[in-house]
Amino acid sequence: MLFNSVEFIFLFLPGVLLAARFLKGPALLRWITLSSFVFYALAGRTWFLLPMLATTAFDFWLAPRIASAATPERKKALLAVSVSASLGLLFYFKYAGLFLGSAFAVLLPAGISFYTFQTLAYVIDVYRGDAEPERDFWKFAGFVSFFPHLVAGPLTRHDQLLPALGRIAAEGVKPRWQAGLFLFSVGLIKKVLIADRLAILIDPMINDAARLGAPAAWLALLGYALQIYFDFSGYCDMAIGLGRLFGIELPQNFNSPYQAKDPSDFWRRWHMTLSAWLRDYLYLPLGGRSFSAGRRYAAVMATMLLGGLWHGANWTFVAWGFYHGALIIGFHRTKSRWRSRPVILQRAATFTLVTLGWVFFRSPDFHDAALWLAALFDARGLGAGLSAEHRPLLLLCVFGVTVTQWPRNASGRTDWERLSPPFQTALGLATAAAVLWANSGTEFLYFQF
Repeated sequence: MLFNSVEFIFLFLPGVLLAARFLKGPALLRWITLSSFVFYALAGRTWFLLPMLATTAFDFWLAPRIASAATPERKKALLAVSVSASLGLLFYFKYAGLFLGSAFAVLLPAGISFYTFQTLAYVIDVYRGDAEPERDFWKFAGFVSFFPHLVAGPLTRHDQLLPALGRIAAEGVKPRWQAGLFLFSVGLIKKVLIADRLAILIDPMINDAARLGAPAAWLALLGYALQIYFDFSGYCDMAIGLGRLFGIELPQNFNSPYQAKDPSDFWRRWHMTLSAWLRDYLYLPLGGRSFSAGRRYAAVMATMLLGGLWHGANWTFVAWGFYHGALIIGFHRTKSRWRSRPVILQRAATFTLVTLGWVFFRSPDFHDAALWLAALFDARGLGAGLSAEHRPLLLLCVFGVTVTQWPRNASGRTDWERLSPPFQTALGLATAAAVLWANSGTEFLYFQF
């Protein structure tokens, strides 16, 4: 079951919300948590619950023992046990095939990277003394499994969600209907009417990149850059909108990333919760605040390599992380010259460089990536231009780029009440169309991570 499915929109969500409106206290926490378990089982396979429940129960049990450990050595040893257990599960399910050979590959539980990083941050913060261990199992399980963000984020910290769950348990669910439904509708439109339409047009082109000329190869790449933007941004809009229907504000995850002025700025705007996690739990501990430029650059590269690997068990993701690490280091080494250029050139250069990197992210292996890159730069002299069959994709890309570059396009900050009646009408019609096409779409791209 997906957010963009009729079953979710008309059956699961109304049922969960209706019951939640009549509950308070422990009963409400249990209802939200059990509903989230059901959603997760329906979103993938029932056994996917087992590793999530194991991680949840183990870290709930271990965190108080870390907080009350008698000596720093014991506290550190208990932290190591927690981190090893969480990363061990993640490694087995996600990376066994990459490092041990395809014979060891196993089916990947949806969203395992997200909830693993979430519980890791909680345990590390308890170890650091930045968080008190949660004593209510149902509240902690709700924090891990809350279905709006469970499968593909945003990555939510304990201090963002645990207090909110405690508040609605005490006061009851107070939905923000307009704000929630508006953002859910915008996300559904992004996913169904834009991202999925782009996928239909570009997938055959990318899968046969060897036959593309440079114009078509670049158009397919631009289409993918827009597909992944509208797909993931759409999911996050829907997740935050769903949170608002429960009276919970999940963290923003996008801030017009294709308007970034440099590679570092891009990562402050794209998948913001992951970027913040990588900064706080990898980059800074690895020496990101060091006075030594060499150590800072090493921390950047290590962080981006691990960030790339987080996205998938494929060496192309590692190459994508290396590419972005090199972009960030290159920017910092030429910062004064970069920033001396007009802002429009900074944005254009950043967008082009980021878009080029999607070749590694989208390609299943280096062979396909090499074919696509060869087509982009017409290394084989094909020189074929665009044809009439590319016109729908070209028009959709023009529309998509216009939206991403619109000065006030951050949907999470849009005030529903200030929208003009024509815009509200257009939004309603687009939402209706998205609902009609909902079950014809695909799962969200970040479900695989």
